[in-house]
Amino acid sequence: MNTPAQQQPYKPYKTWFYNLLLALLSPLLLLWLAWRLVIRKKSREGLAERLGSLPEDILELCNTTDPVVWFHAASVGEVAAAEPIIAAFRMQEPLAHIILSTITPTGRARAEKIEGHVDGIIYFPFDMPFVVQRVLSQIAPDLFVMVETELWPNALAETRRRGVKVAMVNARLSGRSWNSGRFLGCLYKWMLDGVWVICAQSELDAERFVKLGAAQERVVVAGNSKFDQNFPIISSAQADKWQHDFGFGLEDKVLLAGSTHPGEEQQVLHIFQQLRTEFGDLQLIIAPRHPERGDAVETLIREMGYDVVRRTRVLAQDAEPVPLVAESAVARVGLLDTIGELASLYSAADVVFVGGSLANIGGHDILQPLAQGKPVIFGPHMHKTKDISELALRENVAFQVRNAEELLLKIAELLTDEQELLRLAAEAPTMIEKYAGASERCALELAQLLDAGTAEGEQ
Repeated sequence: MNTPAQQQPYKPYKTWFYNLLLALLSPLLLLWLAWRLVIRKKSREGLAERLGSLPEDILELCNTTDPVVWFHAASVGEVAAAEPIIAAFRMQEPLAHIILSTITPTGRARAEKIEGHVDGIIYFPFDMPFVVQRVLSQIAPDLFVMVETELWPNALAETRRRGVKVAMVNARLSGRSWNSGRFLGCLYKWMLDGVWVICAQSELDAERFVKLGAAQERVVVAGNSKFDQNFPIISSAQADKWQHDFGFGLEDKVLLAGSTHPGEEQQVLHIFQQLRTEFGDLQLIIAPRHPERGDAVETLIREMGYDVVRRTRVLAQDAEPVPLVAESAVARVGLLDTIGELASLYSAADVVFVGGSLANIGGHDILQPLAQGKPVIFGPHMHKTKDISELALRENVAFQVRNAEELLLKIAELLTDEQELLRLAAEAPTMIEKYAGASERCALELAQLLDAGTAEGEQ
């Protein structure tokens, strides 16, 4: 059977323009990196790995005769999508040594919470020829798997040169990626020529990949693996403990704003201020998408006249128990500034707003609160999670608003409709079960690709 790699052999000149552009921009890139390292204090973590120097335990792990499979998931969302696929793939290939790379520290933290299926975690190398060459020499993968839309020209060029099988899982092309792909059509076609299997999320994604140059016989519609996440099962006692930890009464209603971005917290606080005139027992918890923004969000909350209960302080060993709101002279707002607890915290909410959707970010995971049977509201900007949000709207288990005014009205409506809350508690988790199964389909494709490569190597 022909493959894209056989039809389009490695041609180093195909990346010359990309690398020439990198060379020309290198002074600016160095200034940008210095700004991130010194001013913003980002990218410091894992800098050696990003430059191609992997730790000894990773080198030992890859020094094996068993298959080595490298999964790459950029950040938290991609890691969440990768986890069920990796778990299903492990069942297919129990002897494989699995490396998972991320780009962001939050993605790394999320990856470290995966239990039992990942053998090693690294930061993804900068996409420069000498860096990716060094990393690929150290890992020597039999299979390289990109999650969603992680296409890096030099990484793909070097995997093709070495004959490494390449796959994409949970693959998608959002509106922005699709537009940039059409603008950079030649580059995308060259990159996709080196991908052996593309497991697309939807028919639309599959069609777009083919239009950008992917071989049609190599594109399959597998669905969205995020429906297969290992959603936490939270007991009523655990949900009550969340209420207690933030100092809220068990009869209080909780509005939870999850994965918020700058600009959204202020709008949510104004909405909360207005709702409190009608719902005196309503409490608010804000969970910024990037916990390192905790200080800035706390300042904003205090400027609105509220005290703040930060999760990190509650968890501190010397922290005093948080008194009930009724015992406090100042109304307060909860602030979740930790990583990995939001999925559980959703269980304590009565109404959930998912951020990144009023701000033009593209939206974030709505499945975690839906898995807890919670009413979910999001804004107009959901292009990064378009398929899932459209399914949720079609199944009538989520609500979309155009602006903060509509968000205020929808929250008030839900807080007064007990029958609607009961319906959502039953139907939202059922919707997730209905669309599950993509991970198994992706894992089967990966196992077949890996086994085909192993058989070729033994001939």
